[in-house]
Amino acid sequence: MGRSPEDEISVPLPMIGSAPRKMPAADATFAIGRLDRSRVRSVLAVLSGKGGVGKTYVAAMLASEFRREGARVGVLDADITGPSIARVFGVTEVPQLTPDGRRIEPLRSKGGVYVMSMAAVTAATQIPLIWRGPMINSAIRGLFKDTAWPELDYLLVDLPPGTSDAPMTVFQSLDPDGVVIVTAPTELSAEVVAKSSAMAKTFSAPILGLIENMAYLTCPHGERIDLFGPSRGPEFASRMGIPYLGSLPIAPGLPALADTGRIEEFRSPETALVAGRVRLLLDRVRSARAAQSPSEASGRPPGADVHG
Repeated sequence: MGRSPEDEISVPLPMIGSAPRKMPAADATFAIGRLDRSRVRSVLAVLSGKGGVGKTYVAAMLASEFRREGARVGVLDADITGPSIARVFGVTEVPQLTPDGRRIEPLRSKGGVYVMSMAAVTAATQIPLIWRGPMINSAIRGLFKDTAWPELDYLLVDLPPGTSDAPMTVFQSLDPDGVVIVTAPTELSAEVVAKSSAMAKTFSAPILGLIENMAYLTCPHGERIDLFGPSRGPEFASRMGIPYLGSLPIAPGLPALADTGRIEEFRSPETALVAGRVRLLLDRVRSARAAQSPSEASGRPPGADVHG
C-alpha cells in the first residue's frame, strides 16, 4: 500500500507565532499596504533567487497536482519582465474585460487552472518591458487586484530570480501563507538560494521547506545518474535551517510539454509526493494563522490597504 503525504512528513509548522522582524531602515520608507485577498484561501510563493533551477516548472507542477486533487487553483506570474507561466499552461489568448469593464478575466488552462501573467496582457507585442522597480511593483499589484479571480483554494505566485523589488512586493502585498524554496543540487545554486530563504525570514513569511529540482536522471533501463553530483537537498535545507520537502528528478519529456503548453499532462510519483507535502503544510499553516487571528482568515488584516 502507498504511503500518504501525512505519513511521509514530520516537520513542524514554520515560524507560526514568531514576531515579525523590523524591515531594514533603508526599506522601511518603501513599505506598501496589503491587498484584499479575501477570495483566496491560501497564497503560496515559489521562490529561488537563482535563475535556471526550474522554479517555474515546479510552480506549474505544484499547481497542476493541487488541481488534480480537486482544489480551485490560480497562478500569478510575478516575473514581469520574463514571464513564462502562461506559455507552459498553454494560455496564449488576450484576457477579456469583465462585463462592468473594471477588471480583467483570468485565463484558464485546459486542466482548469486560472492564470494571470504579463505575457498574456502583452501577447500582441514582442516589445520587451524595460521597467524600473516602482513600475514592476505596480504591475504585480495590478495583476492581482485588477484580475477578477474566482474563489480560490490556492494561489501560487511564481517569483522571478533575485531578492529585490518583485519578491518584496509579493511579501508585503499578499502576505503569503507559505513559501517554497527551489534549488538545484549544486553549491552555486544553494549559495544564491540561501539569500532568498533569508529574505523570506526577514518578512516573517512561513517557509514550508526546500525542494531540490533536477536532482538526478533515471535512464530507461533504470540506472540513476546524478548529473550535477550527489543529491544534497537535505544538506542544503539543514544549512538554511528549513525543512527538506524532497527531490525532483530531471524528466526528459517535461521541456517539450512545457514548450507546447501541456505541462498539466506531466505526472510523476515524485512530484505528487512533494505536492502532497506542500499542500499539507500549507493547510496547516493557514489553519494556524486563522486560529490566531480572525482577520487573517478573511485575508484583510487590520490596517490593510485594500484599495491601493
